[in-house]
Amino acid sequence: MNDKKKLSNINNNQEITFEEVYSDCSTKILNLAYRFTSDGEQARDLTQDIFIKVFQNLKNFKGESSAFTWVYRIAVNHILNYLKKEKRRKFIQLIDKNVKEAITEEAGSRTLITNNPSPSQILEDEERSRIVKSIIDELPPKYRVPFILYKYEGMSYKEIAESLEISLSSVETRIYRARKQLIAKLEPWLKIL
Repeated sequence: MNDKKKLSNINNNQEITFEEVYSDCSTKILNLAYRFTSDGEQARDLTQDIFIKVFQNLKNFKGESSAFTWVYRIAVNHILNYLKKEKRRKFIQLIDKNVKEAITEEAGSRTLITNNPSPSQILEDEERSRIVKSIIDELPPKYRVPFILYKYEGMSYKEIAESLEISLSSVETRIYRARKQLIAKLEPWLKIL
């Protein structure tokens, strides 16, 4: 039985333990955090913070939604709050640096991943991934979050609606608009790549 089904079967008449929630959701939450941060260490830290919140609030779980949806809601909210703080922090740091230092640091942080494909293929793949990720990151959060949950986390529209506490039609609209914006922003790159 997969994680979603195990936790979906728990209703308000059954008690859940932290161990059950953690064993059933930890991998999915870690993947979710990684999708938003692209940083393994930061994703692990966020996952740990999320499960601390889950542990602290487990007694408040009322069973109005599945335990899985409840944990995802906590995770998405925590990750979005982190991203807002991180964006402000980076902006303040950027103001403190002069432009030359920022450019030098950015150029120095780029490294090639060596695999069996040719160097040109590696560069093309890396560039394509970077472009797509940067364009996804540019989406407004209200479109980016449902899109990532659907596309990369494999959640259904209904699960997304429950996790984000929005209507099913809002999920459909936001994912449609995210795709439309992505296509419009990627179109010039498709000609180049």
